[in-house]
Amino acid sequence: MPGEQKTARAGSIQPTTAQWPEKIVGAKYVRLLQKHLQTMRDETSHGNRRLFLDDVFVVYLLAFFNPTIRSLRTLEDLSQTRQAQKHLSVQRVCKSTLSDFNRTVDPERLVPILQALRQHLSVEQLGRIGPERDLNELLKHTVAVDGTFLHAVADVMWAVANSNNHGAVRCRARLDAQLNVSTWLPEAIVVPASEQSESSAAIENLQPGRIYLYDRGYMSFALLAAHYESTDSHQSPVKSHFVMRYKPAGCNSPALQETVDRPLTAADRSAGIVSDRNGYFLSDTAQREKVSGRLLREVILPYEDQGTTKTLRLITSLMDVPALTVAQLYQHRWQVELFFRWFKSFGNFGHLISHSREGVLTHLYVTIIAVLLMYLHTGYRPSKYMFALLSQVAAGGATLEEILPILRERERRKELDRQSAARRRAQKSPNAR
Repeated sequence: MPGEQKTARAGSIQPTTAQWPEKIVGAKYVRLLQKHLQTMRDETSHGNRRLFLDDVFVVYLLAFFNPTIRSLRTLEDLSQTRQAQKHLSVQRVCKSTLSDFNRTVDPERLVPILQALRQHLSVEQLGRIGPERDLNELLKHTVAVDGTFLHAVADVMWAVANSNNHGAVRCRARLDAQLNVSTWLPEAIVVPASEQSESSAAIENLQPGRIYLYDRGYMSFALLAAHYESTDSHQSPVKSHFVMRYKPAGCNSPALQETVDRPLTAADRSAGIVSDRNGYFLSDTAQREKVSGRLLREVILPYEDQGTTKTLRLITSLMDVPALTVAQLYQHRWQVELFFRWFKSFGNFGHLISHSREGVLTHLYVTIIAVLLMYLHTGYRPSKYMFALLSQVAAGGATLEEILPILRERERRKELDRQSAARRRAQKSPNAR
């Protein structure tokens, strides 16, 4: 009964309940989400069910904020303590029961919480992209896309078996993320099936009015075609723009044909841009995938790799911005790598505590909800400074409350630096008086 659930969740603590030996962080976030917790209890489930999503959500959320809770066993121990019992409707979340639960859970039931939190942090939709848009404006709507692997055991059947540089075969589960580079908020998080490619997973989560940044692992005519309003006409408008890294032309990397050079600006040449040109992919495969005949742009620039100068080839649909801006946009793709690094070290995803795809996705959604809650609570978007401080929390060297004053001071100084830089730019402007 709903009344019994509320009484249990806010009821008296059992006299024999132990005290968790360390300070428990994150309880205030559980209280903030109390309204959402009450909607998670599925009263139509099987009559033998004793563990529900609301209780699992609570223990996962508390685990996110407390770095010593890293396994099903420690989750079970935590659930029996005084601190956790204040928020649970069961006396214990058994590790075996939680393992069974993860195989049957529907992670999509957490999506409304994600959507509600994102409404507080939403940004305006991208309109027409033209030369009047500066880089900072473009970055507000730019999404970095990439995948990473999470360590998994061999009996995780949906995991991917692959070999490393030394030929050793490992079994890992892939995680794909689409990260807004301005807000550092995930636009999409996917745990794909073992046979699903990175490009096909990306296609399923494209949103209009974005600029997507892809590494060369996403080279796919089908993915390029998905960025347009229609595949029936070569004249159909762009639905969402893209900047995709391609391998140098040759072998399995197509060359741009019927090319026309674009003039390089002084800033382009100063940045070392090698070439900027428009053209088409005209192969039979491009024709089959509805890409042939679409005007594309190729920007080539140099980069250093272990002391050797190489060239970076970018294919993009952006036609009305300088080549330097295309290059600068792509440089922000590294933020998704930083997100993965932070995610694994602080989000309890260095290893998997569930062997089912549904369980991993549920744990993943709770982690993203925790990120959104932190964003709302601190008022600051995640950054490399927050990453460094949160790493200290993950290592047990500090608490969230202890790092907040440091983070506030860092953000204050960054804002002063931004204002100072804006004043200098205004003074250098030809229109400045």
